[in-house]
Amino acid sequence: MSGTSITYHRPDDMLGEAAVLGRGLLPRIDAFRARQRDDGTVHAPGDQDRRALLAIKDEAARWFAGHGRAAQADALAADVDDWLAAGLDTAPHFARSRDALVAPADGDWAAFLAPVQTTNSVPPVGRRLEFFLVRRKEPDALADLAVRYPHPKNNCQATVLLAGSEGVAKGNCIVFFPENVAAHDKVAEQDYAIFFFSKFRMIHETFAVPSARAVLTAESVPRASTGMGPEVCYQARSIWGYLHDYFHHQGSWPLDQHLKLKMNWFIGLLEELKVDAKTVLACHEGDIPYADEQIAMVLVERMFRYPLDAHAVRNFDAGTGVFLYSWLRERHAITGDGDRLHLSYGRVLDALRELVDTIEEMEAKVTTPAEYRAAAKALVRTQLREGAEGDRYAFTDDQLRLVRARDRLSALPPLRFAPAQM
Repeated sequence: MSGTSITYHRPDDMLGEAAVLGRGLLPRIDAFRARQRDDGTVHAPGDQDRRALLAIKDEAARWFAGHGRAAQADALAADVDDWLAAGLDTAPHFARSRDALVAPADGDWAAFLAPVQTTNSVPPVGRRLEFFLVRRKEPDALADLAVRYPHPKNNCQATVLLAGSEGVAKGNCIVFFPENVAAHDKVAEQDYAIFFFSKFRMIHETFAVPSARAVLTAESVPRASTGMGPEVCYQARSIWGYLHDYFHHQGSWPLDQHLKLKMNWFIGLLEELKVDAKTVLACHEGDIPYADEQIAMVLVERMFRYPLDAHAVRNFDAGTGVFLYSWLRERHAITGDGDRLHLSYGRVLDALRELVDTIEEMEAKVTTPAEYRAAAKALVRTQLREGAEGDRYAFTDDQLRLVRARDRLSALPPLRFAPAQM
């Protein structure tokens, strides 16, 4: 690609590029991903599939190179060529593309193309070909916040989604990590973590809030995160994202030093709950912008949206919400046995402090990864009972309250996130 002429674009110009992509490259990608299976392979690939992928490669490589991303263009071309040589009925390996992506500076843009697992998106979900174009937009309060909560290696990017293929532009996927990319090797360290936070408001209002209203009494539903304007919601969600990741890098077993271990299902579940609980407590106790909004977001999303997943008993995020619900029930922070339950804000805070203390005490006692895995599983099993073969847990009758609105909400049409929703 070194001989290709390069035209650089300012970040503000990329919105126009989103429209161009929507007329050309994105429809090609969506058509190809429809041919893929969950593992990224193409069943009984023919010449038409090969030609389609070559056309995508050529158009995308020209686009990347023409926008100053020659390294990504070269990586994409090499990954596609190797996949074609191995056969499209073999699992794709796009490690070059994964490693060529450089996190954008605040205000700059980034784009990516590879087979990617788009978590919580609209089915079919798997390692299918996906593209996104984003503009990084960090919250206005980040500079001051970072003084009080200095992140040792902040590699998270809050972004506005400008354009995306079906798995990104539809559904509830708001995260992209290097480990989501189809590749034969494991990621040792996260060099970037891109969050499509411009999608959050619509997801929260459409699914999380109505689900909470179906379970809780009207007066006890957390309200601060409801009815926010797009920009306010984006700012609040982005600060939550920063604090969440900041707390990942604290304590006895920080995420950046133990990434593979933290991917254990039981350890990871407790890790997510611990850092969100610490975020809630920091918002309650400190001078943090949009504190009430963040607290409501955490509680409503964790307990009332994540368990709605159709495969909740195998879904990691859903498990965090079910665990948290039962933890709060045991500590009388959620009370009642009738049609609606009552959430007590003060007791929630006490219960979250106890949860953080319990997890951190466990982490301080274990000295080996094997001990950590065993202790984490034992703690998780205090709230999540064993499930059927292949399932991580099983719902109790009381926990089934959390999915009361599942059928109604799952019948809604998939959310569509057009370019520049905000």
